[in-house]
Amino acid sequence: MKHEKQIQIIKESLNDGKRVFMTPNKAYEVIKDKVGQYLVKCHVNGYIVGLHGMENTDRENEINYLCQDDGNPHPITIESKENDLVFVETIKLEKLARYC
Repeated sequence: MKHEKQIQIIKESLNDGKRVFMTPNKAYEVIKDKVGQYLVKCHVNGYIVGLHGMENTDRENEINYLCQDDGNPHPITIESKENDLVFVETIKLEKLARYC
C-alpha cells in the first residue's frame, strides 16, 4: 500500500477518535493538533514532527516513519475502543529508498 493511501487511513482513524502509534511500544503517537495538523509526537522527549512531508513538495505523500533495527519501517498501529474491548489494526508501511 502506497503512503498516500496510508496517510488517508491514519487521518481518517484520528478523525474517528482512534489512537494511532508509529511504534509497538506506543512511544510515538500520531496526533491532530488544535489547528488541524497531523503530527507524530514522541512521548519520551516531547519532540514533534509532521506525519508526512510538506504540502506541495515531492515528499508530500511520504510518511515520516521510524525504522526498526533491520532497516524496515515500524508498522502503524491503530487502536479503537468499544465498551471495555480494545481493537488493534496493524498497517505495514512501504520502505522508501531515502530512509533508513
